[in-house]
Amino acid sequence: MSAPAAGNSGKKTTDDQLKESLQGKTLQVYLVLLDCHEPIGAREVQRRLAYSSVNVAVHHLEKLCRVGLAVKDEHGRYSVSKKVSVGIMELFMSLGRLRFPRVLFYAAFFAALAIMYFATAPMVVGRDSVYVMIFAIAGTGLLAYEAFKVWRQV
Repeated sequence: MSAPAAGNSGKKTTDDQLKESLQGKTLQVYLVLLDCHEPIGAREVQRRLAYSSVNVAVHHLEKLCRVGLAVKDEHGRYSVSKKVSVGIMELFMSLGRLRFPRVLFYAAFFAALAIMYFATAPMVVGRDSVYVMIFAIAGTGLLAYEAFKVWRQV
C-alpha cells in the first residue's frame, strides 16, 4: 500500500466533499432552497419535489446542513447558508435568482451574430452566404441542444 502523495493528507478536499454531497435528490433540495426567498420547512420541500415522505426531505436537508450549505432556524425551517459552484453547478450562471446553463449564453451570442450578419450583409446568394447560414444554424442549434441537456440534468 502506497503512502499519500506529498502535500496530500489523504483526506478529501472540501470541493470533493461538496461534489459528492450535491447529487441526485440532495441537489434537487439545494436548488429548491436556492429558489426560496425565505426559510422553508421540510414539508414544503417534500411537496415541491413530490417526495413520498417528509423524512426523505429531512434527510437531504440535514445532509446539506452537515456539509455547511444550509442552516436550520429555531422554527425548524431551512435556508441556504452558502452558494457554491461545484459539480453540475459549475455549468450554470446566475443572474439574481435565475439560473441557466452557461452554454445557453454562447448559443444566444452565436444566434445574435448570425442575425446581425444577415441583417447587415447584402443578400447575395452565393457560396459564402450559404456557408455562413449553415454554420450559424448548426452552431446555434448544437449549443442550444447542449444547454437543454444540461438543464435537464438538474
